[in-house]
Amino acid sequence: MYFLIHFTIALISLIVIVLSCILFTNAIEYLGNKLKLGHNATGSILAVLGTGLPETIIPLVAIFEVCFSDLKIQTAQDIALGAVLGSPFMLSTFAMFLLLIVLLIKKRNYLNVDYKFILRQYRYFLLAYCIAILFSFNNIINFKYFASLALIFIYGIYVYRTIIKSRDVCVECEIDELYFYKFKLNRNFALIFQLIISLVVLVLASHYFVDEIRYFSYSLGFSPAILTLLIAPFATELPECINSIIWLKQDKDDLAIANILGAIVFQTTILCAIGMILTPWILNRILFINAILTIICAFVFVLLVLKNKKILLFNLLFCAIIYFSYLIYILIK
Repeated sequence: MYFLIHFTIALISLIVIVLSCILFTNAIEYLGNKLKLGHNATGSILAVLGTGLPETIIPLVAIFEVCFSDLKIQTAQDIALGAVLGSPFMLSTFAMFLLLIVLLIKKRNYLNVDYKFILRQYRYFLLAYCIAILFSFNNIINFKYFASLALIFIYGIYVYRTIIKSRDVCVECEIDELYFYKFKLNRNFALIFQLIISLVVLVLASHYFVDEIRYFSYSLGFSPAILTLLIAPFATELPECINSIIWLKQDKDDLAIANILGAIVFQTTILCAIGMILTPWILNRILFINAILTIICAFVFVLLVLKNKKILLFNLLFCAIIYFSYLIYILIK
């Protein structure tokens, strides 16, 4: 009986997440158009700042629960580090696999995007991620604080450069009518109201969905490693994945890939900075393997983009292979 109740809550939460993502993507396109931003900045900055809330909250809640509950500090740190490192891995592998599925359904063999934009995104991602992983070998707290500030600075530069370059290539494009216009509201008020409602509902639905995922993982006897590295990131990255699927189904490839890559850059700068500040930032074997696979996946992806000047199905397939290989390793370990 309890299992059925939890399953129903998880299913309802998932449906609400999908509906709120539809509202959010519609509103964020209008906001980007209103601010005269191109699809690259709209997807990689505006969309990410909204949908990045769930994965940012998990490590913070895990650490601060130590002060208000009987949660052990080591358990809290494991959850926090798993959430921080699991998120970029999930997006750079599993999210790409979802794009592969959509392309196959649409019978297309590549993403129609500016390959130079893709390379620029990966450049920031790899720089920040390598800094974060290198400082996991250093136990000097002051160095880690300095590194965390450097990561935040890198994200600031990334946001500025992305907005400037996006405005340089911004072109007018057709967008769907804002859904809340149907209520005969003031245009600016309707836009703000739809953004706020979609974000609040998205965060709340994501919270309940994550709770249910945790319940099922503990009930089925999954290890904490599976929970923090695979299950929790899968739940928290669901908004970005659904947003990208929606945009790709509408043939807005640049928005779809910008949303994923922008989220990866956000997580490897802001989330890793949070991890450095709030935890000892020492990686165990499973976390280290996760980090190495993430870097390998990114490097190979960049090399393939440089060679083909576009993102082919094989690029996305390689990311999927990395994800499922790591999943098998975790399950049989």
